[in-house]
Amino acid sequence: MKRLSRVGVLAGLVHLVLLGLTVALILGSTHARWPQYWYLFLALDFPVSLGVAPVSWLVPPAPHGPLADFPNFWWPLAYHGVIGTAWWYIVGWAIARRVVGRGDSQ
Repeated sequence: MKRLSRVGVLAGLVHLVLLGLTVALILGSTHARWPQYWYLFLALDFPVSLGVAPVSWLVPPAPHGPLADFPNFWWPLAYHGVIGTAWWYIVGWAIARRVVGRGDSQ
């Protein structure tokens, strides 16, 4: 049975930490341009981040803040949390496989 890639798990955990910090910045923000914090993940999770970008660009932020805003807060959070973290696991696994030559499956 194959095991998880340690480098992939580490990359996924770093991604989740950055996601958590971004959520903390958004929830602590007092200005109306808080959806711009997600732009970091447009670059970090590229090319899979293209699945969330059109929704966020087409819908204006909710006037009641991020917790009441599905397309600009909850959708990017769920998408980057699941798809982005899986992407970084795959990137970490691929890097380990390339460097070590056998996939770091220990």
